[in-house]
Formats: sequence, structure tokens, C-alpha cells
Amino acid sequence: MLVVIVTDNGFAAEAIRRSFRGASGMHVVGYVDGRKSCAAAVSEARPDVVIVDEMTWSSSAVARISEIRSAAPSAKIVALSSQPGAPWVSEAARAGAHAAVAKTVQPGTLALLVREICAGTIHHAFDGQRAAATSAGAHANLTPRELEILLRVAGGASNAHIARELWVTQQTVKFHLSNVYRKLHVANRTEAAHYAHVHGLTDVLTPPTPAENTSVPHAA
Repeated sequence: MLVVIVTDNGFAAEAIRRSFRGASGMHVVGYVDGRKSCAAAVSEARPDVVIVDEMTWSSSAVARISEIRSAAPSAKIVALSSQPGAPWVSEAARAGAHAAVAKTVQPGTLALLVREICAGTIHHAFDGQRAAATSAGAHANLTPRELEILLRVAGGASNAHIARELWVTQQTVKFHLSNVYRKLHVANRTEAAHYAHVHGLTDVLTPPTPAENTSVPHAA
């Protein structure tokens, strides 16, 4: 089982690494600086588990979790929090974390807990929180086509790729995206993708597969 650590502190990274020392079948492949985007590095490492530290700013941890959720959808994401009941833990859950563990656990216990989380033997209510988040929010005002494009953006697709899949022009994609930004009150595709992950849209909604079409792209 490959483990990647995301934190903004080298000392914290080493402390977390030591928690996995001697854990059979678990190997820490390295740590990623959580102060900046980590999607590419995490995706390249192909981890089974990503440990995301609370870091100096919990908002940074939430942002990293959202990126990882998209970059490594099959990986388990475990948030480390100094206070298990802290408000940011709920935000981490909505962003895609599968579980949260207190940073005060005894050395060696973290590896055991992570193993059990991956095995599904530790129950948590995070999945329900993400699903419930889809029932309300600014995205309720999106048209089916706008939602379809938002989900593809959240999946990392470029405008050109979306245009080819939906058989529309790139200008049409840009038009729909501008409406998405306005309705969600976000400034760009990164913030739109973050919104989709935080509100659980990517967990319960899947963009329909476009039917085969032999015509040239046209405006929708």
C-alpha cells in the first residue's frame, strides 16, 4: 500500500512518516508541499492513501483535498486534525476526505487506523455529508448543459476536449462556463471545480456519455 503525505512542514512530514515505520505492507513514497497545488505530484505517485495534514492554514488542506480527489480518485484521503471536531473537518469531508484522524494518536496507531479505513472496517458519515450537499446550493440554478460542462471541468477536461465530447464549439463551451461562473459566484474553472468537489457533485452525478455523432461541431 503506497502512502503519500501532504503537509507544509518538513518536521510534520517526518513525524507522520515515522508513524508508518515498521507497518507491514505500507510504504511511504514521499511527501508533497501542501502550500501549492499538488495534483500532478500525487497523480504521478499513484498512491493508495494520501495523508493530508491540517497544516498552518486549514483552508490550504481543504484545497489540497479537493485537488487530490480529482487527481487520484481511487485513493483514500485521510485528514489529520489537531482537533477532531474542528469545523474544517466537515469542509474536508465535503471536499473529498474519507476520514479524519486526530494528530494526538500514539505513534504507530496512525498506520493501524489508516489500514482499517482502507479496509472499510471503520465507519464514518462523510459519504452521507457529501451526498446531502448536492440537495441545495447555487448549482440548483444550473441548466443540464451547464451542469454537464461543470462536471467535465471538475474532471480536468479542457475546453477543447469538452467541445469535442459534446459536439459544440469551444466558444459555446466558454459561453456556458461564463454562466456557470456567474451562477456559482466563482471566478474561474479552478474555483468551479473546487465547488463541484466540495458540494459532492462529482460523487453522485456523472455526465452522460454523448451519443455518436458524425456531424461537424455546432453551437448548442
